[in-house]
Amino acid sequence: MKKLITMIMLTLLNLAVVMIAGANTGSSSYDQSSIAVGAITGPAAVCLNQTGVNYSVEVVPGVIDYNWSVPVGASIASGQGTNSIVVDFPTPFGDICVTADDGTGPGAPSCVTTFLAPGKPLTPTAINGPTTTVCPNHVYTYTVPADPLASSYNWVVPNYMSIIDGQGTTTINVSVATGFIWGYLRVSASNCRGTTGQYTIGVFSAPGRPGAVTGPAVGACPGGTYTYSVAPVVGATSYTWYAPAGCVISTAASSGNPLTSSTNSVDITFPIGFTYGSLFVSANSGCNSSPRRELKIRSVPQKPGGIHGPFYGVCDMSSVMYWVDSVPGASTYSWSFTPGTYTTISGNGNDTIYVDFNSAFRQATLCVTAYNSCGSSVARCCVVFARPQTPGLIDGPTGACNSNPLISQAFYQIQPVFGAIEYVWTVPPGASIVIGQGTTQLTVEYLGASSGNVTVAAQNDCGISPARVVGVIVNPCRMGGDGSILSNTVSVFPNPAKDKLAVQFESTNTEKYSIRLIDITGREVLAINRESITGINNETIDLSEFSKGLYILNVIREQGQEKIKVVIE
Repeated sequence: MKKLITMIMLTLLNLAVVMIAGANTGSSSYDQSSIAVGAITGPAAVCLNQTGVNYSVEVVPGVIDYNWSVPVGASIASGQGTNSIVVDFPTPFGDICVTADDGTGPGAPSCVTTFLAPGKPLTPTAINGPTTTVCPNHVYTYTVPADPLASSYNWVVPNYMSIIDGQGTTTINVSVATGFIWGYLRVSASNCRGTTGQYTIGVFSAPGRPGAVTGPAVGACPGGTYTYSVAPVVGATSYTWYAPAGCVISTAASSGNPLTSSTNSVDITFPIGFTYGSLFVSANSGCNSSPRRELKIRSVPQKPGGIHGPFYGVCDMSSVMYWVDSVPGASTYSWSFTPGTYTTISGNGNDTIYVDFNSAFRQATLCVTAYNSCGSSVARCCVVFARPQTPGLIDGPTGACNSNPLISQAFYQIQPVFGAIEYVWTVPPGASIVIGQGTTQLTVEYLGASSGNVTVAAQNDCGISPARVVGVIVNPCRMGGDGSILSNTVSVFPNPAKDKLAVQFESTNTEKYSIRLIDITGREVLAINRESITGINNETIDLSEFSKGLYILNVIREQGQEKIKVVIE
């Protein structure tokens, strides 16, 4: 009986403690309910006197009332009691808060602190969302990181895309229609102080083009099997491979040509007789395929490029170097001279050789072939001569004076020629070589000479080169006090000329005259027709459109005509 009474008293005591504890709870206005709302969506930065600013929270199931509070001076234009309000801001300083009530009392508040916007937002720097394999008849979500200064976001989508919801916010849902291939998606941020520039991304229905194909580009021997692969492509669900005709493409699961496989790596067996061709691969998604990536494949190396080294003037020379640029996939090189009687090659097998030419060598064909394990390339060949090559252009005048000893000499020169020992010059009839025979520089005397050619050939102990030729027109002339070349009645200056040429003559009465400029081929390149005045007549000719060289200036008057040699520099 005592034990029963004791148990009853303890039970009553515990019940009293629980009731007291319950009576002491609920002192806070927000702890009567466990309902809580999420973060408030809406701008923190606003402007003075800005109106119509939206704030909202996600709908909470079971909530019957949302209670909003705004800073002093601001007012709720609409939406009190709902999960979304519109606020007018005379003075945007303070907290916007909201609590939710499910009938048991308000829960904890969610707040955002508003402040005066110091300026417009920064231009967005990223858009998160799919950029490849964006398929028609699907919905995709794109987001931009929130900027505390932004009050809204303007999204622009490409053709065949439409915004389902979210325009003005950091997140949109986009529907893609049939016909979409690719386009640009853009977003800008704004507030009451302005709008930013757009951030843009490309959006494609197909995966990106695969990267470089790895595998032997050279040395795919006929009958051999080799592995080719690409790096995995984002959004790709399969890859389609296209190999040269006769090849077999295979994976662990299937084979064929072309072959579509879920793997980014395949084995290719090349047929007997294969020489070269192209391997292609594209990445596929559920809606489209990427552009193809190509790899050119050869069994043997390609023909070497041009041979470098001297092709003339190698008379009785030793250790003359010849080389080719390295050929991709080549393991060795074979060099030969035909005929090879008078040459010795060292370093054969490499892309560079050294050749000794004996005194009897005159001419031979040098060839090089690149090799790998599959075979040899087509040979690259050139002809090598013991004698020097033809000298380069002769630098000197193409007109000369044969009547005035003060201006009757001319100077000519060429660049040195490899392997040449001396140079053989010839001059027009009646002209003489003052100095320079056998060298690269020549002085010629034209007094009493006729028109003709100045020639030069390079020579060594093994022979002489073909000659380089320049034509020279030789005319009578005399020199004026200003350095101009004068005819009997007509003067031209300066001569040689560059940009302008002045023509001057004296007329005792008015008369019609013409000036003709004729090039060395006899072609008339300029015609001027005038009527003279009594006294000194002047004509200025613009030479800027004419090529350098020797010309004949023909002045035709009623009393006759005069021809004058003119040099344009």
